[in-house]
Amino acid sequence: MKKILVLMVMLAISFSCQDHLDDLRDNPNAVTSIDDAALFTKAVRSLFQGTTDASVSRFAGHYGHYFVAGSTARLPDQYGDGFDVLYNSMFSEMYGGVIRHIEEVLEITSAEDTKNEVRHSIADVIAVLGYAKLTDAFGEIPYLEGGKGKTQGIIHPKYDPQELIYEDMIARLTSSIAILKNADPSMAYPNSDPIFNNDLNKWVRFANSLRLRLAMRLRDANNTLSRQTVAQCLSEPLMETNDHNASMIETEGNGNAWYTMRTGFPSIKMSTLLIDQLQGTDDPRLSVYVSKDGNGDYNGMTNGLDDTAFGNSNFAARSDMGLALSSKESKLYVMTASEIWLLRAEAALAYDNDPAQANILYRNGIETSLNQWEVDASDRDDFMNSPAASLAGVNDELQIGTQMWVALVPNYFEGWSHIRRTGYPIIADRTEANLAQGATNGVLPKRFLYSSFELSSNNDNVLEAISRQGANKIDTPVWWDKN
Repeated sequence: MKKILVLMVMLAISFSCQDHLDDLRDNPNAVTSIDDAALFTKAVRSLFQGTTDASVSRFAGHYGHYFVAGSTARLPDQYGDGFDVLYNSMFSEMYGGVIRHIEEVLEITSAEDTKNEVRHSIADVIAVLGYAKLTDAFGEIPYLEGGKGKTQGIIHPKYDPQELIYEDMIARLTSSIAILKNADPSMAYPNSDPIFNNDLNKWVRFANSLRLRLAMRLRDANNTLSRQTVAQCLSEPLMETNDHNASMIETEGNGNAWYTMRTGFPSIKMSTLLIDQLQGTDDPRLSVYVSKDGNGDYNGMTNGLDDTAFGNSNFAARSDMGLALSSKESKLYVMTASEIWLLRAEAALAYDNDPAQANILYRNGIETSLNQWEVDASDRDDFMNSPAASLAGVNDELQIGTQMWVALVPNYFEGWSHIRRTGYPIIADRTEANLAQGATNGVLPKRFLYSSFELSSNNDNVLEAISRQGANKIDTPVWWDKN
């Protein structure tokens, strides 16, 4: 009997591992009878759901110092690295969600008998967003050979250098923009576009804005390509108003996943760093991003507390995530106009040496963010007349970077990437006795780890990636992270 049970467990593990490999490497293009519109919608939904998944709720939200989760979900906040199961699941779920579905759409829309370059171009934008998150999380990843197992026989996909990945993602977006600018909307997704309802002008702005995000991320890694791409982006339409925001409302299950995490277990409490920033500048987004505690105060939670300090912190009494972010019907965002205005402000300062123009763009970014959250007009005007809403000429990059961090809420993964790239807001190394230093000696983590499963199932290619990128540690920076 025991032998039978052992055999059943071994078989279950074997099938589970095969499912993982299928998600990572397979692109089931043989199923060409499936409507690519349904697959496209599914990929888009997976993309937005990913803004609240474990990569964010357990890792990026902590690393970005936006919040602290309770119970064992807070452990990554202590900068530990003992999360092999989570690293594995995040890696495989990213491939098994957005990437698997969108790769199938790309295959269908490029096949001879089902070719559709408009749909292909839109799908490429979604693919770039998915791959960008993956490579920003792990560094080198299977990109050119990822998701292509059964059709091309690539069982062990090679990992590609992040520089190559970024160059190719920018090229893909450039191609998509050129096609979509003059495309026929009837050839797109008239009834299956949950982001822009088939408005191709908005898709062009979205694709170009994403290209700008990637270009600015290269600023310290490949300044020449960054400058060239930024110039291209500024010559094409960009996101400018909140009507251009890439957002979606989750209508299935309990809706927005932050609702469950605010009302269920483990709960999430907002960070002291975020609350201090908002309170210190009388920012009206405070009441949007943060709920008051039982005493009517905004009461933040310090990131990185060791177990003893956390146990004495009265965690349950701290401020919850604001209702505007964490209600069932709250919108999920992957990109907003406010982010783009602030990227333009940074570019004007860094590339054009034009502080006056940077200040105009900076103010546009802040005001657009305030309007995004429907801040009362008088509160908005008061803040726009405050010192925080104008560049002071002392450390303008710090001001722009901090306001970007604030405006990126609730896209917490992008907030962590922004901090890694710019160093703003400044996250001090942990030296206090009550803070956990973890595996990084108190330094902000730089990436996720390749899991033991990936190391065992695709060993040669993973080791080659590690030899180029650096040790498989959470304090090894990805290629574009020079801060």
